[in-house]
Amino acid sequence: MQYPKLAPWPFIDPESPPENYLKVGESADKNRAAGSITPIWHFFAHDQHLIISVKKWIQFDEPETGKYVFRQYEYPLAGVRWFIDSIDRFFLHPDDPNAIPRGKFNIREEIDGEVLGVTRGAAYGGRYTPGYSFDNLNRIEHSTQSEGPFCQMFEMGDPWLFEGGLFDLFKDIAARHERGEF
Repeated sequence: MQYPKLAPWPFIDPESPPENYLKVGESADKNRAAGSITPIWHFFAHDQHLIISVKKWIQFDEPETGKYVFRQYEYPLAGVRWFIDSIDRFFLHPDDPNAIPRGKFNIREEIDGEVLGVTRGAAYGGRYTPGYSFDNLNRIEHSTQSEGPFCQMFEMGDPWLFEGGLFDLFKDIAARHERGEF
């Protein structure tokens, strides 16, 4: 199914965000560490959206100069609570009327004018590491390196999500949003 695409959000440098971006958390994806470098994802609230951003140094060949690249994802802030509740539905007994039906690996719903999804994947946390993705079907996957034809899918492995504190961070962001902090 095709969804209308929204204009890409401007990239932000998570280490020096624009003045009106409120940093609401950060989390390290230890499963995707490369040597001593662990990707740190930064979470910002701005204009009733959650922006998730990472900045990485890449260098392909030793004689060439490396550079920073950015990748980010954007969701309506109200979608954070929906994401949490959707993940919880994967753990309900299959006979529960709110459970994700057997054999189904994703769900979608429109939240504040954007179609969001949650998908269960076999390698969303890296090779052989299952996890979930938080999808925005109205926004194109983009980074400073490339722009793809696919929707945004912020992939998280189970260890990062449940043992590494990422799910708790999402819960905290949702609670703070609901209290009107941003």
